[in-house]
Amino acid sequence: MTFAAVTNFLLTALKAIPLEVWGVLIGGMITMATTGYFAGREHRKKRKSEAIAVALKATLINNSFSYLLKHIKSADNKAKGTNPSAKLDLWTRVPLISGKLEQIVIEPDELLVFIEAREYELVQELLTLTMRHKSICDAFNDFNDRKIELRTRVTEGTVTGPEIMSHTTPLDVTSQIIIMELDTLTNSIFELLPTYRKESRDLCTKLTPALRKHLRDKSIPYLKDANG
Repeated sequence: MTFAAVTNFLLTALKAIPLEVWGVLIGGMITMATTGYFAGREHRKKRKSEAIAVALKATLINNSFSYLLKHIKSADNKAKGTNPSAKLDLWTRVPLISGKLEQIVIEPDELLVFIEAREYELVQELLTLTMRHKSICDAFNDFNDRKIELRTRVTEGTVTGPEIMSHTTPLDVTSQIIIMELDTLTNSIFELLPTYRKESRDLCTKLTPALRKHLRDKSIPYLKDANG
C-alpha cells in the first residue's frame, strides 16, 4: 500500500468518527492536560513549603548555636569581671540552663527538593548540621545533669573547681569523676561551638539562592539569624 493510499484511508476513517466522539476525545485530552498542570503546580508548592521549612530549621539551629556560645562567653566574662584574680575552671563559671535542650531534627525525606536540585553538598551539610545540633544538645543536657548531681553530693562549701572552698573533707571518687567529666564537656563545647556557629551561618546563606534557582521563585525569603 502506497503512502497516498494510507493517508487517504486514515482521513476516511477520521471522517467516519462522529462529532460526539470527537468531543469526548478532545475533552479527555483537555482534562488530562489540566490535571497534569495542576498536579505539577501542587508538587512545586509542596516542595517550596518543604524547602522553606528546612531553611527555617537550619536558621533555628544556627541561632541555637549562637545563643549557647553567648551563654558561655557571658558567664565567663562575668565571672572574670567579678573576681579577675581567681583561677576557676571553665565549668564552674557556666551556669545551668533551665530545662532540657531539644534537638531540631532535619529528616532525610525533607531534603528531596535539594536532591532534585542536585545540591548534594547542601544535603550533606544539612545532615551534618542536624547531627551537630544533637551532639551539642546532648552535651549541654549531660552537663546540667552532672552538675546537679555534683551539687547533691557536696553538702558543705562551694563548688569552684577541682577543690571545694571551705570544705575539709576530700571529695569522694564519684565526685572527682564528675568534675573531670564536667571539665571535659565544657571545654569540648567551648572549642566546637565557634566552628559550628560559623559553618551553620555560612550554610544558611547558601540555602535561599539554591532554592530560588531550582524552584524559579524569587519569593522564597532569606531567613536572618539572631545576629541579623
